[in-house]
Amino acid sequence: MKIIDAAKMAELTKLAEESPRRRTHFNLHESLDEGIHRLCIAAEPDTVIHPHRHKDKWELFFLLKGAADVYTYDDSGKITGSWHMVPGGEVPLIEIPEGVWHHFVCREHGTVAFEVKKGPYTPIAPEDSAPFDGILPE
Repeated sequence: MKIIDAAKMAELTKLAEESPRRRTHFNLHESLDEGIHRLCIAAEPDTVIHPHRHKDKWELFFLLKGAADVYTYDDSGKITGSWHMVPGGEVPLIEIPEGVWHHFVCREHGTVAFEVKKGPYTPIAPEDSAPFDGILPE
């Protein structure tokens, strides 16, 4: 059994603080080849997650702790949607359709999210990394 409790989120936050990328993840799936990927992502406000898309995968993003903003974009880099997420708030969960440019910006120390998407793992191809910067951390 896998449990994400306050102690696990604190452990992930510490790892994110110590990481040069200022984020870390914990896979609940056993293998990168599994059909459904489930992971916790801990992020700090100064991490940069570049806008990207998954051509053939939807992505479900659920905020467990902290605060984050999720942005979607059109092909030119114009924002098509933005949502402020906090646990128990107006928008605690978002499912991003396949092919949509998106990213999230961490807004609070100790932010932890839960992500679900279709496997198997494939690295983001160059054409799926946005040719624009999107919103950057403050």
